[in-house]
Amino acid sequence: MKTPEEYFQENVRLPEESAGQGEPTPAEKAFMEKYMGMGGASALSEVRRYDPSEKDSLPGFAKAPSAAPQAAPDGAQAGGSAPAAPELELDEQLRREADLQLVSFLVDEQEFAVPIITIQEVIRAVAPTRLPKAPMFVEGVINLRGRVTPLISMRSIMGMAGDISGDRFIIVCNYKGLQVGMIVTSVVTMYRAQQKDIEWSIEASIGIRADFLAGLMKKDERLINIISVDRLVTRLLAK
Repeated sequence: MKTPEEYFQENVRLPEESAGQGEPTPAEKAFMEKYMGMGGASALSEVRRYDPSEKDSLPGFAKAPSAAPQAAPDGAQAGGSAPAAPELELDEQLRREADLQLVSFLVDEQEFAVPIITIQEVIRAVAPTRLPKAPMFVEGVINLRGRVTPLISMRSIMGMAGDISGDRFIIVCNYKGLQVGMIVTSVVTMYRAQQKDIEWSIEASIGIRADFLAGLMKKDERLINIISVDRLVTRLLAK
């Protein structure tokens, strides 16, 4: 089996420099106004920009955020065409796939996984700018190639002890116009899983940690928690 590094390097390219330019997305504006006290470029300009080199970044499949066009009134599309079908939430979309590709990572010795379609890139850990208004699990924010990027301590969000000093990588995911970085100890391997190997309804068996989990993947004799990027972003932007 190929390592994540081998797979990413053979199949995808680094995000283009231009991807970080342009107006903030609605999700980025909402995040900055909620946690940074102001919106738009004025908030982002206060955060030092970080442009990792090729040796410090492995690209993924998700595209960098870009400002979405304004929706037409009354649910109609431009030109008077019929309304578009509502977009499925990410977790629901994953449940409908025949099989899934996931990248696994460690926090200390505990293994987790995240769907590869959500991963924009993997970068080496970088110190964030702290956000006093943010929840405890948000370590801070970085300006990654011109886009606001909150960094999430997976250690904190999973209720695990210890600090992040030994966590060496950031898995950058993009969902609904906001890219978020998950701080992890290491990136391990890739999995292809069929639906029969995944349990989606896990709230009763897992408890409070299920707030940020999409499901459980059965691999050999192990159960691997699948992180819900959908729920992470929703929690960050909740009013």
